[in-house]
Amino acid sequence: MTEPIAMTIRHMKIEDYPLAYGLWTRCTGFTMRDIDDCKDAIKTFLKRNRDTCFVAEDDDGRIIGAILAGNDGRRSRIYHTAVDPDARGRGIGSILVGRVVETLRAIGLPKVAVGVPADNDAGNDFWERQGFAVRDDLVYRELPL
Repeated sequence: MTEPIAMTIRHMKIEDYPLAYGLWTRCTGFTMRDIDDCKDAIKTFLKRNRDTCFVAEDDDGRIIGAILAGNDGRRSRIYHTAVDPDARGRGIGSILVGRVVETLRAIGLPKVAVGVPADNDAGNDFWERQGFAVRDDLVYRELPL
């Protein structure tokens, strides 16, 4: 791990969207879809999950990390976890995950899941280090509405 960085962890606001979107697009292995990741979709997500979405901001006001998490009252899921490539190796991602896990526990949720593209080796290694286990008993499916 390299030298720590001065930063603030705070709840994400829709006003953060341009900087967060820029961060997401700079991260290799990160999947984005217009239907899910447009400003209106993120605004709706933040309204429903205002306590479980965070950004890491450096002293210059740059967003150097972001994480979205939501729940339906019995299950929770993490989405869009990213750290600026130039700020990696300083524990920012782990701090963001820790904040989400702590918040979800306080809400009373028993578990949290995350989806990572199978070919994203760095992402899968990160989640493994965070203690997330692979589930071989599920196949993820979706139906566009």
